[in-house]
Amino acid sequence: MADDLDDIRVSDECPGCGHGFTVSYKTLWLGRTIECQGCGETIRLEDDTPIGAIQALIDEADAKRDEAR
Repeated sequence: MADDLDDIRVSDECPGCGHGFTVSYKTLWLGRTIECQGCGETIRLEDDTPIGAIQALIDEADAKRDEAR
């Protein structure tokens, strides 16, 4: 499952300057911090997504990967 989380991308905006960023869901899931490329603010990522929604995203990423083969 951990490798599947790298295939899912999450987009958001910096709360300080509004600069957009995209990270892997794995980064979000692990609660890592990132640095805003716009203002340098350290952003602590938090996840409140239900596990069922994550499983649906993993299944979708798997289907796309299978189609590409």
